[in-house]
This record gives sequence, structure tokens and C-alpha cells, in this order.
Amino acid sequence: SMVKIRTICRDDRNYTQKNTKEVQKVYRNSNASLHPLQQAREYKRALNAAKLDRVFAKPFISSFDGHADSVLSMSKNPQTLTEILSASADGEIRMWNISKGRNSLVINGHQGPIKGVCYAHLGLSSHFISCSEDKTIKLWETNALKKQQKAHALEESQASFAYKPKQEFISKYLLSSVDRSFGEETVFGTSGDIVQIWNMERSQPIHSFDWGIDSVTRLKFNPSETNIIASISLDRSLCLYDLRGNTPLKKVTLKNKSSALCWNPYEPMNLTLGNEDSNCYTFDMRKLDAAKKIHKDHIGAVLDLDYAPTGKEFVTGSYDKTIRIFDVNQGKSREVYHTKRMQQIFSVLYTMDSRYVLSGSDDTNIRLWKAVASDPLRPMGEREKVKMAYLNKLKDKYKYNQEIKSILRHRHLPKTIYKNQKKRVIIK
Repeated sequence: SMVKIRTICRDDRNYTQKNTKEVQKVYRNSNASLHPLQQAREYKRALNAAKLDRVFAKPFISSFDGHADSVLSMSKNPQTLTEILSASADGEIRMWNISKGRNSLVINGHQGPIKGVCYAHLGLSSHFISCSEDKTIKLWETNALKKQQKAHALEESQASFAYKPKQEFISKYLLSSVDRSFGEETVFGTSGDIVQIWNMERSQPIHSFDWGIDSVTRLKFNPSETNIIASISLDRSLCLYDLRGNTPLKKVTLKNKSSALCWNPYEPMNLTLGNEDSNCYTFDMRKLDAAKKIHKDHIGAVLDLDYAPTGKEFVTGSYDKTIRIFDVNQGKSREVYHTKRMQQIFSVLYTMDSRYVLSGSDDTNIRLWKAVASDPLRPMGEREKVKMAYLNKLKDKYKYNQEIKSILRHRHLPKTIYKNQKKRVIIK
């Protein structure tokens, strides 16, 4: 009778390294009965990953000095990753290069506090608009400003240099904010006693909206439906306007006054308000009867907020001297940043790559933070990225486990904030 012999045939090329840098393949049997401790091993890895996440949580990167007064407004250039504008209460505008950590332009633009600044792109050239309490709106061209700066540097004059704006508009009312249209390049809007819509080719506003309300404090154009504008007012109201009609669309009155407003760039039907009752409210503009989500954690008025370009998170700055990062679908913040010297935060920004957060505060400083506190600043290799993705997946899998949840949620807070949060829990 024939004897059957079973042999294992393996190709040596699958088990030998071509060179010392090549990662050797490891073959594993995925049968669960052969790995009885797999779940315990996985849990231990998730626990260690959660602990290391807090060990390496060092969010603060740098501080940009230069302003002599409170930083009231900031704007990011949507065409570059590194360029931002900041405007202060003494009428000064500074253009910063984040990667180099220094300013490239310093402009004494207005006589009064600058309440709003935003980028506007006309053709190939980069422009920005600023508005102030001195009732003036100025349009600046970046390339022209840099040419003026070079010409002044060649003169070697020690006297202070006054930059010339490309265009200047004069309003009849005090101005509180400015925003540009995402549709027409030459259209922008300002808020004040009334909402005014301007065209850069005309000296007078082309539209004005008034609903018999108090002063409008903030105004934002919708990034998708470019004719729709949202505004918040001193009478606690949220108003929607349509440029195609002569009358406002809808008005909703909240219990408290709102101080900040921002549209979600990826879900442009949603907008979030920062309120003086220390909460943020996300609304769907198609159904303004009730807030879609209430975001709680601050103990002071929310003074500014900005969405990440991904639309998944937003950052808030508050009167309680802290910065918080919220997930759009979560009621509690996932991160809180604070320093001993940082005062009330009047303006916050997400960078265009969603990796960093900027804050401008009452102590005249602009601070740069990581959006994820434990992310390394250095470039990572491919294997390291895979390992980090695996650990993040484990943390997400076990995030409801009591031990891991307490480690991931733990934050050191200033004593006043910690005590106030405890009081709120008792009151509720």
C-alpha cells in the first residue's frame, strides 16, 4: 500500500530579508482559540496608550508678541497654511507667518479699535478688509503693502511709515464686524447699528437690512448658499437674511445674548452660536425652533469660536480665560487649554490643516496650540503612523471603560474653574 506523506512547502524568499532595512513578514494564525489572552492584551495596550497620551500632552507651542493692546480679531488666509492676520484695540493690524513665528507687516490702519478683519481674494492677488469703531472700512492689497514696505526700507528712514489702503469706505454707523461673500469676489458685509452689504466698486452700501433691533454684533456669510447671511444682535436674537430679497428671512430670540457665530464649512446648513450663558448652541437653519446640540463646559461667556476646515470640531475662547475644543456631535469638550498669564480670549482660529489652534487674548499675546495635545511636532515615519492609528483605534474601542475613560477625561484646571464646575453640578 502507498504511504501518504504530508509535507510543508515554503518559499525561502517569503521568510528572508532582502536587506537589513526591510521589515520581515510575520505570519500569525488568527484562530481565537489559539489566543485566549488576546482581549486582556488588547485592553492593556489601550490602557498604556491612554496613559502615554496624557504623559505626552504638551499642547502649547509658542507665543507671538508684538501687539500693544488686546487682540480683538483674527483671520486666516484660506490659500496658505502659514499666514494669518491679527487686529488689536489700538488700531494696529499685523500679518504673521506662523511657521517662522514673526510678523511680516505692521500696519497702523485705524484711529479706533479694529472690530473685524477678514481676507478677500480678488483675482490672483490677496486682499484683506478691516473695519473699526472710527466708522471706516479699508481694503488692503498684500502685494502693494509689501512693495511699500520695501520702498520704505530702501529709504532707511527711522520715521514711522503710514501704509496706504487700496480703497476706503465710510459708514454712517459704528461697525462691529466684517465678513466677505464666498460667491461674488467684490461683495462684503458689515454689522453695526444695521447690517450693510457693500460692493468694492461702489462707495455706498448696495443693501441695508434693519429689523427694528438693537445693534448687530456679528455677521457671517454662508459658505455654500452665498446669498444667505446670519447675524446676532444685542437684543438676544439670531437673524437670517437673503441678499436676493429686501426683507430678512427669519428671527429667533434666545434667553441670553450671543457673542460669537460661525457656520460649519462641511455642513453649511448648521451654524453654532457662542452665548453669554457660557454654552454653545448648534442650530440647523432649516429648523430654528430648537438647538440641535448644546455644548457645555465653559463657566464664562463664550466670546469667539471657529470651525476646523474638516467641519468635525470647533474651538471656543471664553471670558473664563480658557480655550476648549468641542466635537460637533458631543455636548462636552474633548480638550481644555489655559495658562497662568493668559487673560480673557477675544479671538480664536483653527489653521487650514486642522492641526493647530490660535488664540488672541486681552494680554496682547497670540498663542499657538496643538489641536491634539499629544501629537508630535516632528514628521513621523510610515510604521509610526500605522502604530499611532492602531493605538487611537484601541482608545476609541475602550473609551467607555471606566478606568480608561477617567484617564482620557482627566484635566488639570484652575482652581476657580474647578470650584465653579462643582457648584454647577450641585445646583443641577
